[in-house]
Amino acid sequence: MKIFEYKETIIFSVKALFHKSILKLSVISLLLSFVILSCVLFAFWNAFPSIQWIKVIFWGVFDDILNSIWIFIISTLFILLYPPLSTIISGFYLDPISHKTNLLLGNKYKDNSSHISGIIAGIRILGLSTLIFILILLLKWTLISNIYLVIFLQFLASGFIIGKEYYEIVALKIFTYEKISLFRKKNFLAINIIGCFCSLLFMIPFLNLIAPILSIIIITSFVDRLNKNYSVKK
Repeated sequence: MKIFEYKETIIFSVKALFHKSILKLSVISLLLSFVILSCVLFAFWNAFPSIQWIKVIFWGVFDDILNSIWIFIISTLFILLYPPLSTIISGFYLDPISHKTNLLLGNKYKDNSSHISGIIAGIRILGLSTLIFILILLLKWTLISNIYLVIFLQFLASGFIIGKEYYEIVALKIFTYEKISLFRKKNFLAINIIGCFCSLLFMIPFLNLIAPILSIIIITSFVDRLNKNYSVKK
């Protein structure tokens, strides 16, 4: 994939986000994401004072460790945990929006949209993100002390997971089961690059409220472009 193709995909996706056939679902998803994000931030805001009590109990001996863990948890919340939570919340609409995006692209695939496929994808993302969180936590305490490197690894892992799971929502509409895996292997790097871009959307304030909807539109149009220009023969 050339750079201009990524650019064209993103421009089309932003326009599709405001198309009348998708806009209503985008607004609903935004409101739901706002609720879940507000609840999560409120929970962490209330949890913060309890950290101070732990410091008092241990006479400040573990201040540096606790501060490091707290920064790590906050970064992980947005990089690894927010995407699956918002995907689960918006998951009811992801498959139908993928179908509507295909219609805008001129594709007339059979409408076999499932309202639970996006929720299932969100649950899978949550499970994979939890495993990645544990692995990165172990790396941080044993091999990697630089928090910026840890955050970068979190970002790459999140991009990989989002790219994989959102791709599968889209691919089920287009390919046979045998071709889904083959297509992803051939376009592994391209799918991961677009997955990292979508992961970035989940971290940008306000934009992260519509990140699940925009991500499924982006990956639907991206896979369509890959399929038409770099197709895998059956």
